[in-house]
Amino acid sequence: MFKNQLKIAWRSLKKNPLQTGINILSLTVGTICCLIIISYVNAQFGYDTHHNDVASVYRIRTKIKSISNNSINADVATSSPPIAFALKEDFPEVVDACRVVYFGSGEEALIRNPKNNQSYYESKGYVADSTFFKFFNYTAAEGNLATALEKPNSIVLSKKLASKLFKNENQIINKTLVIGAGENQFNATVTGVFNEPTTPTHLNPNYILCMNSPGIGEYTNNISNFATQNFAYSYIKLGANVSKTSLEKKLPKFLLDRGGIDLADMGFDKKLLLQSVTDIHLHSKGIDKQIEEVSNIEYLYALLFLAFIVQLVACVNFINLSTARASKRAKEIGVRKAIGAQKSSLVQQFLSESILIAFLAVFISIPIVLLLLPVANVLTGGNIEPEHILNLKILLLLGSMGLLTGLIAGIYPALVLSSFKPSKVLKGATELQSSNGLLRRGLVVFQFVVSIVLTVSVIIVSQQLKFAKQKDLGFNKDNLLAIRLGTQELQQNFSAIKSQLQGVSGVSSVTGSNNYPSRSIMGDLAMRLPSQDDNNLTSVFYNGITPNYLETIGTKMIKGRKLRETDSTGILVNMATLNAFNIDIENALAATIVSSYGSETENYEIVGVTENFHFEDFKQAISPMLMYSETEPDWIVAKLETNNLKSVLSGLEANWKKVNPYAPFEYVFVDKETEKLYAEEQKLSKISIAFTILAILISCLGLFGLVSYVAEQKKKEIGIRKVLGASVKSVVQLLTKDFLKLVLVAFVIASPIAYYFMQNWLQDFTYKIEIKWWVFLLAGGFAMLITIVTVGFQSIKSAIANPVKSLRTE
Repeated sequence: MFKNQLKIAWRSLKKNPLQTGINILSLTVGTICCLIIISYVNAQFGYDTHHNDVASVYRIRTKIKSISNNSINADVATSSPPIAFALKEDFPEVVDACRVVYFGSGEEALIRNPKNNQSYYESKGYVADSTFFKFFNYTAAEGNLATALEKPNSIVLSKKLASKLFKNENQIINKTLVIGAGENQFNATVTGVFNEPTTPTHLNPNYILCMNSPGIGEYTNNISNFATQNFAYSYIKLGANVSKTSLEKKLPKFLLDRGGIDLADMGFDKKLLLQSVTDIHLHSKGIDKQIEEVSNIEYLYALLFLAFIVQLVACVNFINLSTARASKRAKEIGVRKAIGAQKSSLVQQFLSESILIAFLAVFISIPIVLLLLPVANVLTGGNIEPEHILNLKILLLLGSMGLLTGLIAGIYPALVLSSFKPSKVLKGATELQSSNGLLRRGLVVFQFVVSIVLTVSVIIVSQQLKFAKQKDLGFNKDNLLAIRLGTQELQQNFSAIKSQLQGVSGVSSVTGSNNYPSRSIMGDLAMRLPSQDDNNLTSVFYNGITPNYLETIGTKMIKGRKLRETDSTGILVNMATLNAFNIDIENALAATIVSSYGSETENYEIVGVTENFHFEDFKQAISPMLMYSETEPDWIVAKLETNNLKSVLSGLEANWKKVNPYAPFEYVFVDKETEKLYAEEQKLSKISIAFTILAILISCLGLFGLVSYVAEQKKKEIGIRKVLGASVKSVVQLLTKDFLKLVLVAFVIASPIAYYFMQNWLQDFTYKIEIKWWVFLLAGGFAMLITIVTVGFQSIKSAIANPVKSLRTE
């Protein structure tokens, strides 16, 4: 029975090649979208699921709020270093603890192999407790990872880094590496090598130093304050059947007992929260200081919804074309019913046709998606691999999707077609109800609503992205080069390096700073006015600069003088700082602000005020920031005055090597780094454009199929009109006017929908565009143009056809 239905379905599809081709093409496009997005979303949901006992592992998160106004000042993924192991001491529910110190991918450490004296700046370096590999699963390439971080000065390397540092050496366990340079350098012993994780995780180290090491490890272990220094990523593991909620309820008292005095000294309060490790990647919206870039569950749901809409638009094409061509199959149905076919068997027959088309679309989409993976990864910012698609879970999901798509697309046409009465259709009456035409018009309107909403979204997202790119950043990013001074030895040698680089042809200015423009500033101070107490503290970011920094980056002074090397307590502040402390610009140079840390205070005199400039993304308002005189900066910033960058870079590297023969010459272009401030908007813009094009393509396919059928249905009417003298223009108007009316209805429906969603999206931005009325007219006009082109092509073809051919059978 099923085999017979498939044969009949296949023959029916072959009889109507245009309709079949349009349905398969539109469903294939929809399926490609769904498959790419499902694979991407599935990978995003798979973060950190491979660790042992991961359901009982939580990261300690911190909310800091002001006592004076009870407002949240910070919500971070980190906590004070002593908290994790104090929880283990105080609560039997906590069976183990681990801390990870990591300051960001931009914080490279100098690592040298003393055997060949080759050195590299390496990022993604962690300092972790010996329990790290008990919490997180990494497979060992060499050594025993379970004990690899127990001994002081031990280091564990990723396999990739190990190959880089030791080339083709087979056995590297117990080999020595030199970490850092100058007074702060120390030797570390390689105690393990791990393979790079194949399952996505929020922890992707290149190397891990044990916490019992000099430098940041020793510093972390010596911190006893429970209020400040919230830089440690702290993890705890709960015992069996321990409720996260019940432990969280005990944390306020724990923090008060352990750190009440510390918090009182600082003038703020803290709240500790537990976040499941498997929730970190998708449920960290609004939580700052993440180790890796996190996703957003709402963003993934939006992608899935868009994929569903595109697939639904493709299903609408199937429904429209099937019901429109019902009259062509009326006699076939009448004959079937006359010889005893039941309605249920007819429904099965028509559903088998739609399901067959859906599975053909699925089958065709798989190799196309595999070919489009590089493009898909650029659009989504993901890392979809062929194995993410060619696995049992996704293939079963695809099969289910094909079945569901076939049912959704085919159920209504099947019910309509199977309801014909044989006594009427065999006499020539198709018995199509007016509601069928109304449904078709409604579905066409739905397609245009989707197209117009997506078009408006593309325009607004593109406008916001353009606004971000063209917005005055407060500095001139063009031809700015930032060169890393990655060790204390290089920082102390800043003046000599600066002098050497200034002599390079094509370099107009050289300066130094601890953070180059657009680089996120992590350090902040709790500050107040001298007349205020510690209950009125304001967070102010700080950056060390050399005297000619502002001239080099192009930031304007508004009032006062520049910094001098002799300034010890003199500072520059931005306008946001004056606003935060309600200091009038006219009185700014007489003002003092106080850094407060427990019983210790430090007075800073404002000697100059600069304009605001961005060092965070555009969703954040520009924060208060001060700049102080620095003689040993972390970065050299050079202003170039030539387009021959290759020659200038060669000259800079050659002069660098004269002063620093063993230090790597590593640099970044500030304009490229600035693009990261609006990277999310760039990704959204690309995805929006892709979805809009696909949705419009599918809608055009459906329109083309519908107008082809209408033209064929009205072939004789058109022939008679032409014989009676009708012009080509009047015939084209006859075929297009109804579709243009539907576009107008869609425009009226889509405009408020698009406005609502895009206005909500823009609310996340502090600096944003205003939605203009012409955006909607442009989107509606574009939909109208697409309709005229799509419908007009077939209309003109029908209008210029020879009427004799269409009337010869009369």
